[in-house]
Amino acid sequence: MVGLAIVIGLVIVVILFLPVLLDLNRYRDRYLPVLEQALHRPVDVQNVRLTLFPKLGVRVQGLTIADDPAFSPMAFVTIPSAEVEIQWLPLLHRHIQVEHVRLHDPTVHVIRTQDGVLNMATIGKDPALQPPAAAAANPANALKPLFGVFAVERFSMTGGNLQYEDRSQEPSRSYHLERLEFVTNSVQFGQTASLHMKGMVMPYQLPLEMNGRFGPLQPSFDLPMIDIVGRIGKVEGTAQGKVLDGRLELDVQIPNVSTDDMPMNVALAKPMVFSHIQAYLRASLIPKEPSAPSGAVRIGPLTFDLQLGGSTIHLSGQGTPGRLNLSGEAPILSSQDFPLTLSVQHPFPLEQIRFETVIQGARVDLVSLNAQAFKGNLEAHGIWDGTLPVPMLSLQGNFTNFAVEPMMQAVRSSSLSLTGMGELHWSVAGAWLPSRHPNLNGPVRLRIRDGQLVGFDVVQAIEDALQLPGLMEESTGATKFSLIDTKAELEDRGLRIRQLTLEAPDFSLTGVGSLGFDRSLKLQGNLAISPAIGDRIIQRFPMAKVARHQGQLVLPFTVNGTVQDPVLQLDTQSFGDQVRTNVERRIEKVLQGDEQELQQLLQDGADVLKQLFGQ
Repeated sequence: MVGLAIVIGLVIVVILFLPVLLDLNRYRDRYLPVLEQALHRPVDVQNVRLTLFPKLGVRVQGLTIADDPAFSPMAFVTIPSAEVEIQWLPLLHRHIQVEHVRLHDPTVHVIRTQDGVLNMATIGKDPALQPPAAAAANPANALKPLFGVFAVERFSMTGGNLQYEDRSQEPSRSYHLERLEFVTNSVQFGQTASLHMKGMVMPYQLPLEMNGRFGPLQPSFDLPMIDIVGRIGKVEGTAQGKVLDGRLELDVQIPNVSTDDMPMNVALAKPMVFSHIQAYLRASLIPKEPSAPSGAVRIGPLTFDLQLGGSTIHLSGQGTPGRLNLSGEAPILSSQDFPLTLSVQHPFPLEQIRFETVIQGARVDLVSLNAQAFKGNLEAHGIWDGTLPVPMLSLQGNFTNFAVEPMMQAVRSSSLSLTGMGELHWSVAGAWLPSRHPNLNGPVRLRIRDGQLVGFDVVQAIEDALQLPGLMEESTGATKFSLIDTKAELEDRGLRIRQLTLEAPDFSLTGVGSLGFDRSLKLQGNLAISPAIGDRIIQRFPMAKVARHQGQLVLPFTVNGTVQDPVLQLDTQSFGDQVRTNVERRIEKVLQGDEQELQQLLQDGADVLKQLFGQ
């Protein structure tokens, strides 16, 4: 009995001192090369110890997996501490059954290059060491050692930190998933595993939670079923799909997302709500060819509704996260539902809206936009480029056959109104800063046909400027015209009018000037009066005869004031200069012996001759 007690005591002592006597660090030169060959990444371990209580296992400290040098010289994975628990009974049958793997405070650094390639894609691949034919024959072989880490009864992680660096845009952006908790159960071949994950998305302070199931697990890494429910901040969604032959297929559904729930400041006057989001995702997790990139995600079809107040836009698209083709349509959209503040006095509708866009990160190409408004047709295309240090917007378009009066009433309230059918053409570009007025510049052309300017009678204004009351029988309070043609340049303070032409039954007008965003108006040019009205002016003001040009009386003018209250004045100084020039020219012809000119002067009347010789 004493001998048996001594043997049992020795066994207990050996067991107690076995972790000290069996130093696993001695085998570093054996297991590290195997692990490095499987990952094709340098691996370093500071310390490895055998544990017996409370569970048989191994405790690892200071595990570091290096990154691909093409991505970063820093570590890809850093694990300060990890435990691997092994079941006792399978050891009696010479079989190692891992029961639980614990990771404490690990850090994973994921990098996405400008070409959209992830640094994870090169794990387990080394074309220099592995023949391409072998890799193509069974590319999953390189990832099987990694699966061994997760193929356990239970895998857990606490205090994790996932760092994601996106270099596909300039400047590069970084995101962090901190305080990460990750737990899986029943990760064994033939079993359906469970998944639970929690964390905090930084720098937005958004809580992340995900729960789901996947399996049954296959030796070929196929997952016939994936069912996940997740939440980021206030946004909830589901994902269902499968992994077959190295390809992930996932159906993602999100009931609704509001811009008010987004962490970034989108500078919108009213929130936008994205509802009934459904996206079908496909990704190649294991490339069939060694040169083919893995992780390339295809999106399509993608469908969702965009709620803007009481209006709904139906959208659909396809593509990749780096380049998404998106099109939309809506029967009607009211201006009061626009997410951006518009400088309008009365709401107006856009009807039969159709558009196509290409979204590439922070750049949006508006391929086409078609809509109807004010009984006219709107067509536009342009680019918003947010990849530049200062976002830039360029926009070109045409607005044809629209009713001018309702459009003017919607845009500006005024005592004046303008009628007719219009067409507008523009090509503008410039900086777009949501915090200030867009700094757009470029040519703009507006043409209005067969209308009238109600509230301003140009002929009556001529009568007042010449101080010739009763020149017209009675003022109508409006100016009828057959054409207004304005060529202008959009500038920082408003429109610089390069050429203004107005054709009316009683006169024609040409001029230049400016129209400010503050509604200030400045014009100067010439009024060519019709012969009928010109004769009435000459009868009461004979001196005006010398201002005739090709049978029409031409008067210089200026317009000042505002759009609501324009003031037309005749430029008397320019008119006097014009008369003096004409007088000098005609006298020079007479002195040179031009009999025809002399006869014409005599016909112009005695009052004109008195004015001439009185100079």
